[in-house]
Amino acid sequence: MKEETSKKLTRLQKLIDSLCGIYSRVANRLGVHRTFVSRVARGERHSAPVEKALVDEYERARGRK
Repeated sequence: MKEETSKKLTRLQKLIDSLCGIYSRVANRLGVHRTFVSRVARGERHSAPVEKALVDEYERARGRK
């Protein structure tokens, strides 16, 4: 049980590390402000290009692209 928990925590830390800076990376790629990306991610604003870039970045971080 302890080993399984340790493996899950390791995977969680890798996911957190890979997602750190996601808003900044998307903002730089699209030429928008990081706070705008954050607001789109929280659902306060809508932007199809930002939403797509966030999903793409998430999938890349998860190793799916």
